[in-house]
This record gives sequence, C-alpha cells and structure tokens, in this order.
Amino acid sequence: MCFFAHPDDEVVAGGGTIRQLADNGDEVVVVLATDGGGSVKKGADAKTRKKELADSCRILGVKEFKILKYKDGEITNSQVWGEMTEEFIVLIEQYKPEAVMTFDHSGWYFHLDHVGVSLAALRAVQKSNHQVDVLLFNLFHPPGTKSRWPYVYQKKLPVTHEVDIRKVKEIKIEAIKAHQSQQLPFMVWLPGGMDKEYFQLVLASKKGKIWLEKSKIFKKV
Repeated sequence: MCFFAHPDDEVVAGGGTIRQLADNGDEVVVVLATDGGGSVKKGADAKTRKKELADSCRILGVKEFKILKYKDGEITNSQVWGEMTEEFIVLIEQYKPEAVMTFDHSGWYFHLDHVGVSLAALRAVQKSNHQVDVLLFNLFHPPGTKSRWPYVYQKKLPVTHEVDIRKVKEIKIEAIKAHQSQQLPFMVWLPGGMDKEYFQLVLASKKGKIWLEKSKIFKKV
C-alpha cells in the first residue's frame, strides 16, 4: 500500500518499483490524500488530474487507487494527527498490506502535504491492529537541491535499499507523461538519470526482514 499526497507522487520516485512489484504478482494499492486540485496548471482541474492518475496507475500495473477528501495545499496539523491517521488505519486494516511505502519525513523537498502524509502513514502503521511487515520511506531530492541548500539537505540520502528500474524505465517515463496537465519539470531530467529508486527501511518484522532478504526487487545497500 502506497500513501502519497497528489496525483503524480505515485510515479516520481517509486513508479519503477511499483511496476516491478505488479509484474511480480503483488497487488499494489495507491492511496492519495488529495485530488491535486489546488496545484493544477491553467486549463486543468481535479477531474483531469484524476484521469491522469488513472492512466498512470494503469501503466504502472496498479489496479486500485483511492483519493481521499483532503484539499491540496491545505492539509493541517490537526488533520494529520487526527482524522488522516485514523483514515489510514482503516485502510490498512481493510486491505491488510504486507508492506507500506510513503514519503520520507522531509517530504522530498519539504512540501507540507508530503510531510503530513508521511507522518500520518507512520503513525497509522504503528497504531493499526494489522501488523505491517515492512515500512519503507521513498527517498528523493530534486536535482540541484544539494548545491542550492547545503545546510538543509543532507549530503547523502539515508538509503538502506535500492531498486534497479532500468528494465521498466520506459514504462515509468510513459507513466510520468500521463500527467500532462502538470508539465512536470522532471519530465525533462528524469529520463536521463533514473536507473534506480531509493528507499529507507523504517521498520520490519521478522517476516518482513526475510521478505526483503529474498526480494529480487529490493537490494540492500
């Protein structure tokens, strides 16, 4: 189960991993807190972004996605620590995922919606009656951030596992392009430098550790 904030978050840093999990026969459910309606480009709306998400998920092999009611750019602290956590718990207990993926606590680039979803997902995993065997933070920094913000971004991402996505790279590019309304800057630079996706292991049960060790997708760094 993947917890993200907006349409396009599902593919930016973990799309290749999601596709390989789907190819492996794993069922992946994508949960988004918002419909992205607060950050659309001119001529696009939440309906457009939902369609783009559906296209992206189809390309990535995701058969089910859910969009919750939170407003893009307006997620509050009380929502994160209250109703969002509770909604995430309900979904975890409903679907009983073996693994959960979400943003790291920096929200990739300190986007507050991303940070909030990361916190709520972590708390939901901790509080759920269903034991999640693996919790992974999906790591990503936009290019240039280390040089522009040397005192904000750590010099090295806290990577514990990486995924080689070269064999599904073109599929990821296709999924990225599904989000046409955003004219995303990473449409330009990702195709040339995205052979791997990176993760930080947050917690793992004994079963989860065995699953990761045997995984042909996740490689320990």
